[in-house]
Amino acid sequence: MKRVLYFTGYRMVAQEWAGHKLVSSVYFEPDEQGLDLFSAYLRSFRNEPVRLLVDLIEEEFRQVRIPLLRGSDRQAILQRNFAKYFRTSEYKHAISQSVEKKDRKEEKVLIMGLTNQYLLEPWLNIVEQTRTPLSGIISLPLLSETFVKEIKSEHRAIILVSQQVPSNLRQSVFVDGKLILSRLVPIASFYQGDYASDVLRDIESTQRYLISQRIVERSETVAVHILTNKRHFDKLLMRCEQESYFDFTIHEVNELLERHKIEVPDEQDFASGLYCYLASKGITVNHYAQPKERRYFQHHRAGLALRAASIGLVAIGLGMAVTSGAKGWLYNDTIESTELLEQKYRSKYNQLSENRIDSTTSTTAMQHIVQTVETIEGEYLQDPEQMLALISKDLSIFPDIRIKKVEWFLSNYSNSEGVEEVSWGKPKRRNNRDRDRSKPKPKKGFFEIINVEGEFLNFDGNFRYALSAVDDLEKAMAESGNYYSVEITKRPLDIESDNRLSGDVGASRRNQLVRAELGFRVVREIEQDG
Repeated sequence: MKRVLYFTGYRMVAQEWAGHKLVSSVYFEPDEQGLDLFSAYLRSFRNEPVRLLVDLIEEEFRQVRIPLLRGSDRQAILQRNFAKYFRTSEYKHAISQSVEKKDRKEEKVLIMGLTNQYLLEPWLNIVEQTRTPLSGIISLPLLSETFVKEIKSEHRAIILVSQQVPSNLRQSVFVDGKLILSRLVPIASFYQGDYASDVLRDIESTQRYLISQRIVERSETVAVHILTNKRHFDKLLMRCEQESYFDFTIHEVNELLERHKIEVPDEQDFASGLYCYLASKGITVNHYAQPKERRYFQHHRAGLALRAASIGLVAIGLGMAVTSGAKGWLYNDTIESTELLEQKYRSKYNQLSENRIDSTTSTTAMQHIVQTVETIEGEYLQDPEQMLALISKDLSIFPDIRIKKVEWFLSNYSNSEGVEEVSWGKPKRRNNRDRDRSKPKPKKGFFEIINVEGEFLNFDGNFRYALSAVDDLEKAMAESGNYYSVEITKRPLDIESDNRLSGDVGASRRNQLVRAELGFRVVREIEQDG
């Protein structure tokens, strides 16, 4: 629910908006009873924020040019202009509109202010006394820039004419979509008299002022958009058709509200509902409110931020508690599984010991096996999926190699050539003189080893290419850093110096299928977590 206070210089109107719908509208007269009712109204909704929209005849606009500056220098120039035009007013505002590059860079600034701030004083005193968060004081003419942006016009200058109360007519002038000036003039013919002629006369007066100030050229056509009600729509339409100096567009207020999907309870004679809806939108706008008048609103926003932070901390705490609970459950489940596995192997061990099964494995070795299996189950349990994925990635750059056989196993020594050589007790002794010095030194630990056999597809007899491909494969896998060691166990052609190369190359052998086979062995160390 958004609450908008609308002040026209006499009475205060409090409106409550829920999205596009006006829920309620309450009027307060500027007498003692009205001020008391206004105070009670503000206290009734428990310090929820409000925004104040003003449409005053005591509001002036000036467009000035200042040097393009930043920081304190720019503020000093703005303060001099404020002192020149709004010496006695606390409610003033400046908005940058454009930057012009001539002999020197200049900034075009619209400065605006309230020349009679005492009109707002009794109402703002009540806002202060009730500690109501005031988000801002909004100028209706400047707010109307939002509506003008939706108007598609081929003309540079636009005059927007609207009436929010019966006694005053608001004319706002926009050039290139920016507010230049706005004037609120008295009009007495809203209910009786020639209303259309009075409106046209005031528009022509505004045009003459624009020409005298050289804001528009004498020959330039100005677009005029009039917001009116059903009572005056036809009269204004007939009267405007007689004029050729302006490009008139007349908007019926209720049709305009319906087009913007704004819901109001009754048919409207004035355009105040449109502007109050624009003021109720979610973006916080402030033109005139001073920091001291907005302090409760800042407290309100700080409270919302702290509340959001508290909710976030509670959510994080709950998330951490749930995560810790899940980890604890998984930890307990792991302990139970490990205990069952331990009981299984210990029962096997005890069974072998009691039955004195004739075995080449000693009791001590069997106990070492049980302990090793426990360690593997708890910390080093592996499957060939990751190893095969790494080798497949390395082989993917050699599409003409087909794998025929894969042997994967685990070992506690890096030099085990086959699963039959794996001994979880004492390792078999090897003759160091027979060890190939180019291979890595045997290492004790936990390793997964894979022996791969394959052949080249559609081999055409080019052994030079096949040997080169095998060397490239060995180099790529060795330099990848994914393996402890890589060893080619079989090449397409034995090219060692102590071997003889022989074969038949006659015509009778040409039609026979030539095969190029290869084999390699890869060792990968299993790192212990933690």
